[in-house]
Amino acid sequence: MATTKEFNIYLAGPEVFLPDPVAEGANKRAVIDRFNREVLHDKNCRFVAHYPLDAKIEGYTNNPRTAMRIFHTCIEMMDKSDLIIANITHFRGPSADVGVAFEMGYMHAQQKPVFIYYNMEETYCLDHQAANDKTHPDAQTIYRDKVRAFAKGYFIDRAPVEGRDNDNFLIEDFGLTDNLMLIGVARDDDAPDYSPANSFQAALQEAAQSIIGT
Repeated sequence: MATTKEFNIYLAGPEVFLPDPVAEGANKRAVIDRFNREVLHDKNCRFVAHYPLDAKIEGYTNNPRTAMRIFHTCIEMMDKSDLIIANITHFRGPSADVGVAFEMGYMHAQQKPVFIYYNMEETYCLDHQAANDKTHPDAQTIYRDKVRAFAKGYFIDRAPVEGRDNDNFLIEDFGLTDNLMLIGVARDDDAPDYSPANSFQAALQEAAQSIIGT
């Protein structure tokens, strides 16, 4: 009987800040379990989820010591993971959560595969933005326009030069859906038409295709 090979996935994303982050992690794990049953059942392999909130932090209080315990716990999870699937839906700004960006870079530095996606059902945007506004869905909008949409014209209307923000900083404009460094860690340089997946399920499929060939 063949041994089933396990591929450990680190699940990164701003879901940990949502009202019920534990349920969000459980939902992702359920998707992976179903994927294992329906897609990988005859491949002698399976995906195993590692979600930041799986760890139990003893003596949890809102102080720097707890923060560092969380940091080291996440590092340990990434070290034992084989790949990362990251939700880069814009969060508290026109780009991905900064913690997620770090995690993507950390895994890339270890030469572990990075797969990214946008959650089309959530925007994780600021209060002054409509959470269900699909005018600028992340998976279909280039980064330049996200900056403009996020600021609702504030940067552009008062910018001293077209293509720059209110502080005269250049707005990145390479036709990508996010900052080039975030896209770069997941993109194959030989795939000029690459764009991030538009759901967690789609990213999971991409990971299986790349790593397992299914």
